Amino acid sequence: MNCKNCGAELHEGSAFCGNCGMRVEIEQPAYEAPAEPVYEAPAQPEFTQEVHTEYQEQGTYTAPVQPEYTEASQPEVPVGEKPNTVLWIVLTAIEIFTCCQITGIIGLIFAIIGHLSAEKGDYEDANKKVKIAKTLFWIGLALGLLFVVAYLVLVAIGVAAGITEEMLYY
Repeated sequence: MNCKNCGAELHEGSAFCGNCGMRVEIEQPAYEAPAEPVYEAPAQPEFTQEVHTEYQEQGTYTAPVQPEYTEASQPEVPVGEKPNTVLWIVLTAIEIFTCCQITGIIGLIFAIIGHLSAEKGDYEDANKKVKIAKTLFWIGLALGLLFVVAYLVLVAIGVAAGITEEMLYY
């Protein structure tokens, strides 16, 4: 093989010409495509598109009808009204120390959750939680009064029977 620049003979595997210093370009054999294709895709079917030229009449838009509500189906407290959550937090906290601790604690939790919902602006959820707190408050108050009445009845029976305090400890 000879150098393309100066024509000097090149040694096998040399990258540069020893005579002129020109870089030796090794000729790459040209790529020949195989005679037959290796894979031939199956023929695709021809698709035609039908064009409809006749006019189809579309229906007209009718706005949905709002249902009318009767008084029985409306909520007790309007959705936009903020409930008095602080009142029920205070009342359920008082109930914990005076009457019924279980209903007071659960009612207090619901009153606080209702207060947090009202602070976020979700008055509908706040009203639901306060309604549960109110119900628990009234149940606890009724149970507390029932226990007080039962205690007073038992004391009255004891007094009527002549049971004294000394007799209870023997």
